Amino acid sequence: MKKILLLAAIFGLAGCNSTSKTQSEPLAENDAIPDWVLMPVSERGLASSSCVAWSGNMTVDRAQAIAAARADLTQQIKVKSSVMDKLYSRKTQADGQSNSGGSFEQVSKQVAEQSLAGAKATKVAFARLDNQKQLCALVVMENTKETFDNLVQASGRQLDPTSEAALYEEFRAQKAMESLEAELEKLNKKSL
Repeated sequence: MKKILLLAAIFGLAGCNSTSKTQSEPLAENDAIPDWVLMPVSERGLASSSCVAWSGNMTVDRAQAIAAARADLTQQIKVKSSVMDKLYSRKTQADGQSNSGGSFEQVSKQVAEQSLAGAKATKVAFARLDNQKQLCALVVMENTKETFDNLVQASGRQLDPTSEAALYEEFRAQKAMESLEAELEKLNKKSL
């Protein structure tokens, strides 16, 4: 449970580009943030939230918040693909099979860009963080099975049904989020 809360804080704080809070700082008394900003989840697929400083221009700020959330979805797909590569490599080594074909990670960018066409902003709301008005967006990508199938197809790998089912569950699972958390920490350190 603590990992889920930490991840939610990382997503929310990494997504709020204009803030300087770190994940160890508590929210100020006057901060007001919708739950879905800190915990961007959806039972229908992958979800991401992002906030931008309110400039007074709804069109520009909304587009910027949605674009940042979509970029995060792309990063999620890349990380999940990297996890799939590691799991597939471990399985083939354990089974004594050769590891041939393209990697899931190599094709993830192209597949992610294609998949984002179906990503939709499902919520947009104002938040207050560090006494600054923010516009936040929640973007959900529902086609996770189609995205997974496209990754497998583009990689050229032939998976048996059991391996495919296991990899898909791992693709959807929160375990891949640990790797995403590490990637986000790297990005946050670079931006400081």
